[in-house]
Amino acid sequence: MHKTRSSRKRRTEKQWAEIVRRFESSGQDPNEFCRREGLALSSLQRWQRRLGSTSPSKFVELAPAAGVAESESNWSLEVTLPNGVGLQFRG
Repeated sequence: MHKTRSSRKRRTEKQWAEIVRRFESSGQDPNEFCRREGLALSSLQRWQRRLGSTSPSKFVELAPAAGVAESESNWSLEVTLPNGVGLQFRG
């Protein structure tokens, strides 16, 4: 039986940086994005780590500026983005 070479496409670091940027601005689920782009999910994740891109699992806390008094009324808002990232706002 004759073996054929893989049809995988080699990409440069610059090309991967552009792919990662497009993914992060797309708001799509990683699986959906990779399926649409013809990419392996593991490759996208590896290049995100390699390029030091922002991970959806990182937590960023926003606090009021120093000297700003808290309001008497409490409120909260939770937003879940299409890519699974959740945002919580409380005041």
